[in-house]
Amino acid sequence: MLPVSWPFLHHPAFQSLLLPALLCLLCTGALRWWLGPAHRPWTPLGASLGLALAMLWWPGLVWPAATQAQKLPWIVLFGLLAAAGAQRPARATAPSPRRPWLLATIAWAASAAWLLGLAAPLPLLTAVAGGAAVLAASAWSTRAPNAEPTAAAGSAAALALVLLGLAVLAVAAGSLLLAQLALMTTLATAVLGLWAWWWPRSGPRVTATSLMPLGIAALALATLNLATGRVHAGALGLLAVSLTAPWWAASARWTGRFWRWRPAVVALLAALPVAVALGWQLAAPTEAPTGDADDPYYTPRW
Repeated sequence: MLPVSWPFLHHPAFQSLLLPALLCLLCTGALRWWLGPAHRPWTPLGASLGLALAMLWWPGLVWPAATQAQKLPWIVLFGLLAAAGAQRPARATAPSPRRPWLLATIAWAASAAWLLGLAAPLPLLTAVAGGAAVLAASAWSTRAPNAEPTAAAGSAAALALVLLGLAVLAVAAGSLLLAQLALMTTLATAVLGLWAWWWPRSGPRVTATSLMPLGIAALALATLNLATGRVHAGALGLLAVSLTAPWWAASARWTGRFWRWRPAVVALLAALPVAVALGWQLAAPTEAPTGDADDPYYTPRW
């Protein structure tokens, strides 16, 4: 067993890249092997479970949460619990996204209230309404035409691009902490999508239920980015547009002949609004970071 004092275990690259990718792969594979075909709809939740375990290592579960960023692991667990409540037994046809979307919206409303507080109702209501729309776009993207042959991997690709955009926005806002958390969630979403795309017959399928915990995490990261005061709300809105990419070319003729490459095309289409959002953010003038008690990367700790 490796000693936990080894420096690489606390390196940002290990915490935000290698660890979540490995844990998501292991959890997805373990659920597939342990549960078997009879409980196949549970297998895609391995990505969210792996993300939760990675956040147990870093930044860890702290109660009560002393900073806003320390609330994110709890929000991921809350989203995973909501997804488990929305899960149903295996069926011949894919279940409706309505139930997972509804439970995820309730979970997001509670998470938004925790992040923003109840003192200002208007920002909270705006966050809840916007979050419900974002979750709906992600959930129903799994039902886009011709999504089934690749197990709706394009929906995970679109969400992964949004999360990657959030990571870049966090860097532009001066928060490496939020960037790391966004990268962890990006890796979890990418593992889910790549598994479904590369091995669609293995069982794991990108469903509305499997995307909801990751979508809630993305909403929390967007809220924390906006709270820095250095990220434009319009840029976040453009990122949300990317979630509709699975529908843009869904009915084109080539999707039937070249179905294998559909998730890659969806990822390219989703990258367009992300690129515009990042260009907007980088071109717009923002205040230089002056320090934030919620982010240890603003002030070096010796």
